[in-house]
Amino acid sequence: MNIREELIDLDTAVNQVSSGINAIAAMSRGLDRVDDPYADGFYLLADLLIEAARNLREQTDRCLQAV
Repeated sequence: MNIREELIDLDTAVNQVSSGINAIAAMSRGLDRVDDPYADGFYLLADLLIEAARNLREQTDRCLQAV
């Protein structure tokens, strides 16, 4: 495999991770609606993961553009 093919595989993985993060964000909103005491922790986790995924997406896109 060449580097471009590897980056395309990475791009697929980034999309899968983003889907999982979206599920955590949805879970945090659901917990908040039922006043669950763990909602704040899920919100914090979702925010951190969303930011990390955004950075990973930007880096992956830059790498794909470079090759």
